[in-house]
Amino acid sequence: MRVIRLVFLLVVCLSLSKAQGQDSLRSALRVQLDSHPQADTFRVNQLNELAYLWRADNDQQTIKLSQEALALSRKLHYRRGEAMALLGLGTGYDSYTTSANVLAYLEQARKLFIQLNDQDGLVRVVSQIGWFYTKRGDYVPALTISLQAQQLAEKTGRLELIARAKARLGGLYTILGDYQQGLEMQSATIQLYERINDQVGICRVLNGLGELHRLEGDYDRASRYYTKAIRLAHVLNNPRLAAQAESNLAAVYVAEGNYEEALEMGYKAINVLATSNQTDVVIWTQAVLARAYLKQNQLDNALDYGRRSLTLSRKGGYREAARDANEILAQVYAAKNKFADAYGYQQQYMAYMDTLTGRNTQRQLALLQYNYGLAEKQAQIALLKKDKALQLETAQRQRQLLLGTFVGMALVSGLLFLAYRNNRQKQKANALLQQQKTEIQAQRDQTNQALVELKTTQNQLIQSEKMASLGELTAGIAHEIQNPLNFVNNFAEVSIELIDELADEQAKAHRDPELEADLLVDLKQNLQKINHHGGRASSIVKGMLQHSRASTGQREATDLNALCDEYLRLAYHGLRAKDKTFNALFTVDLDANLGQVSVVPQDISRVLLNLFTNAFYAVQQRQKQAGSESGYQPTVRVSTRCAGSEVVIKVIDNGTLAS
Repeated sequence: MRVIRLVFLLVVCLSLSKAQGQDSLRSALRVQLDSHPQADTFRVNQLNELAYLWRADNDQQTIKLSQEALALSRKLHYRRGEAMALLGLGTGYDSYTTSANVLAYLEQARKLFIQLNDQDGLVRVVSQIGWFYTKRGDYVPALTISLQAQQLAEKTGRLELIARAKARLGGLYTILGDYQQGLEMQSATIQLYERINDQVGICRVLNGLGELHRLEGDYDRASRYYTKAIRLAHVLNNPRLAAQAESNLAAVYVAEGNYEEALEMGYKAINVLATSNQTDVVIWTQAVLARAYLKQNQLDNALDYGRRSLTLSRKGGYREAARDANEILAQVYAAKNKFADAYGYQQQYMAYMDTLTGRNTQRQLALLQYNYGLAEKQAQIALLKKDKALQLETAQRQRQLLLGTFVGMALVSGLLFLAYRNNRQKQKANALLQQQKTEIQAQRDQTNQALVELKTTQNQLIQSEKMASLGELTAGIAHEIQNPLNFVNNFAEVSIELIDELADEQAKAHRDPELEADLLVDLKQNLQKINHHGGRASSIVKGMLQHSRASTGQREATDLNALCDEYLRLAYHGLRAKDKTFNALFTVDLDANLGQVSVVPQDISRVLLNLFTNAFYAVQQRQKQAGSESGYQPTVRVSTRCAGSEVVIKVIDNGTLAS
């Protein structure tokens, strides 16, 4: 693999929103699939990737794409593609088929990932199995498997996988009533999502924190978190995320006695969720509507929504939802004076309560947490033993090195004798070379004139290369500058809404200072984001101007992190402007402690652009050579670190010159 070492630091902060780019990514993958009908591993990978992107919005698409990927991967004997397709089917069928069928798909995927030693895939499928048990109220295996998923994710070191595992574990702790553990886990999760700029993940955690405080009985704080989640979902243009938080906010309104607001918010949510694959949220919203109607003594409506919730929860195996639906129906029939029916539903409610919160279940959960802590300590002991063995191995190597040094000294002595003899021979050769030098001197004068002409031509070529480089930059500018401008527009619209809300609140006779403070905090955060993304657009234009400006040779304090961020992506989109079919994965691992570095920005920017362009060109050429049968994934990786007084940058690609 090709590794280039430069004496300066490179830091790239990728801050593109996954939510805004998801629709365009799905469209791009669809186009690639339509233009690539060949039955090969490349098509399998694209099918699985597109199925993964549809998992939260359209389970029918997820199932359809995963089924095609499964059939094709088995025909090609492509085991990793088969494992990913099985995971997609287990995720897509979660709301439609029996629990046994869903688990069968997920277990097959888990076994394949273990055989392939694919840790990322293993984390995803184990986490999905834990979430399957959580949604169905089977908390003992849910906690067991969710803890395993967290351990596996931490071993990979990938923040995205760690955040997802912690988020689901935090939600499980909240359901179990361990609010302190749930709060700690959710707080750690939101920090991870902020580091990788996953706005959808942040929105889900805000909703989870609202749910935690709702179950604690702190309805004011719960409402604030739900409202923040709804606003962020609107910024992300994700109505399903907003509907999840609106459904939970409706439950708060029921608890506070605001039944009309609860019904309005509940219907608003269920109209969006009815077309989604989020069956568990639909069941929950139906139960919320049933409670609101029950509190208003509209018993027929309460009975209708209670029955809907119970039917769906039984079909999907959601035991906690079935428990709540039985409780509601028992209360409705009691209010109708149909005590026999009420007694039957009350008995079913008590049976679910015994299953979900029985003493045996609680003892098993406590034992699981104890064993998890014990496993962590045993892992620490194993690590200490491994360190000791490593120290012994190092000492052995040092002894071998010392012995090798003595042998080397003997060899050096022999080499010195040979060098002396060679030196005598060189002296004789030098006399002959002196004679030849005189003849060469005359020829050198003739070549000087040719050299002057060559330098003139070289300068012209350099100027031409600059113009070509500027053209590639321009091709990437249109793509890169659009993202920050979209953020500025979105957050500006939200800020206008916040100002209107603040003005309405200030016009009231009885103002809520705490609500006004929250609105001002949100407004300030939006303005900071507008300023950040405006600066982002400005830095893109500044980088283009610096690249096209002639170098003065003057050093300046420069943020190499931002500079490299621009040119990595501009090089990629510049190449894509020439070849629309080209796609590559590029990742960064950067030292955040660099700060400002004194360099000549024009020269450094040109070096970076040429370096990244060469890397992407190399993987493009290998992709063309490999064809469509190899399953080759073009990849460029960039990492940086401080090394004393120097700064090291490594650029790695798996292209045509990779070793």
